[in-house]
Amino acid sequence: MSAGAWGAPGAAGAPGVLGAPGAAGAPGAAGAPVVCVVGSGVAGLSAVRAAVAADADVVLVTGDVFGLGGEVPAADRAANTVRAQGGIAAAIGPGDSVTAHLADTVAAGHGLVDAEAARQLVADGVDAVRALIAAGFPVDRDAVGAPARGLEAAHGHPRIVHAGGDRTGAVLDRFLRDAVSALVRAGRVEVRERTRVTELAVRDGAIVGVRCSGDSAGDVIAADAVIIATGGYAALYPRTSNHAGARGQGVALAARAGALLADLEFVQFHPTALVAPDGASAFLISEAVRGAGAVLRDGAGSRFMRDAHPRAELAPRDVVSRHIDRVMRERGEPCVWLDATGIERDGGAGALARRFPSIDAAVTGAGVAWAREPIPVAPAAHYTMGGIATDLDGRTSVPRLFAAGEAAATGVHGANRLASNSLVEGLVFGARAGAAAAASCGDWSFRGRSMLDLLQGAQTIVVPGAAPALETLIDAATAARTESRGAHQRDGFPDTDAVQARRAAILPVIAPDPAASLQHSTPFATEGAR
Repeated sequence: MSAGAWGAPGAAGAPGVLGAPGAAGAPGAAGAPVVCVVGSGVAGLSAVRAAVAADADVVLVTGDVFGLGGEVPAADRAANTVRAQGGIAAAIGPGDSVTAHLADTVAAGHGLVDAEAARQLVADGVDAVRALIAAGFPVDRDAVGAPARGLEAAHGHPRIVHAGGDRTGAVLDRFLRDAVSALVRAGRVEVRERTRVTELAVRDGAIVGVRCSGDSAGDVIAADAVIIATGGYAALYPRTSNHAGARGQGVALAARAGALLADLEFVQFHPTALVAPDGASAFLISEAVRGAGAVLRDGAGSRFMRDAHPRAELAPRDVVSRHIDRVMRERGEPCVWLDATGIERDGGAGALARRFPSIDAAVTGAGVAWAREPIPVAPAAHYTMGGIATDLDGRTSVPRLFAAGEAAATGVHGANRLASNSLVEGLVFGARAGAAAAASCGDWSFRGRSMLDLLQGAQTIVVPGAAPALETLIDAATAARTESRGAHQRDGFPDTDAVQARRAAILPVIAPDPAASLQHSTPFATEGAR
């Protein structure tokens, strides 16, 4: 990835279909393979760029307003990338190393991290972040001009790179959309915005395209490969930090096409989401606030994380969320309190607003003067570790179907994701999926060791008579894991069971016999992370 590859902005295209389908230089017009990318968050946009770099043409399908460069209102961008506050984790600073980042990632994952996937993430992540910076990505910088690096929960070193303070995701979204817009103008990418994929088209057991509904002309897009990058399913839960549209649509599409799924029971709840007066909003209060010195207090004003974990407020997310939940239950209170007044006191008047502008706007808009008083917070569903089972190049169990980002399950996060490993995951595995999809448009082969492990270890959940609903599959995966581990916590099974230090896979199929019963999957060992 070079700085020049990012391209330059140009004129806008027509609404609905951006680019000129069928024109000279349009996707597929010169006989190049066509890759269809579904989803326009960090993973999807990274996949688009990598597929084009590998000599494929691309059709990008998104339910969002894409726009050819420039600002797009956040309300029009359902991709959760724009909501990411914390930053991008990468070991680019002095005294840090990919080995240390790997160790933190594995520790946070509670025995289920696929070590090979995690090694790929932390190593490629350094290259990806350096390439972004070289291309002009406007990272925040310290007093000597070096990229500023923040500390977040469960990291042993300050390695979180930010842009725009707490607006890293929004800045990255704009940067990547500008880069892809240049490829649209070059005739290599066509964008179908405000368009929903309703079905994956399958012929002879392989994916051959997608069926759509929405603003774009035509309801069928033929493709040599399809990449699902539609995000996770945290919005299936009533209190969530996600956009309301994050309901696992891409995962469900893959399931209906017969793709193997994995890790559906692991749903991460972020510890500190604002408890607003309307009772509905769950605006995220980034871990970076605790990294800067904010502390958690119960209703009596006492800090409770100091005795709960050696890292106190900077313990892994699942640990902090679990203890907040315990305090709320014991005290019969709807929230705990995040006290950031020390940051303002030490940094001077306006320190919080300068460092965390988006959070400041949300908190003050909710009527909380957080420079002088604590913020009411409680956990909210935030990130899903499970999804479509893939190898490290995004290949799924269905020929010519790929997945990347939160929609995929590589095992890189195990039972609990390390803070700020999501944007870097999208950059790394989105690019790998895009390159692999373009390269494999001819012959198909399962080259990933992790995928082979999944295929050999999986049994099936059989849903009688109809395509399985994603909620049914999540419930089945949850019931099958009779322990508490990481983000998966069960009141009836509060202990961690060493025998279950294995990932669980689900292969959804339609039962030939309507009277067939629902069968749970059997967990299987994860190579390299036992």
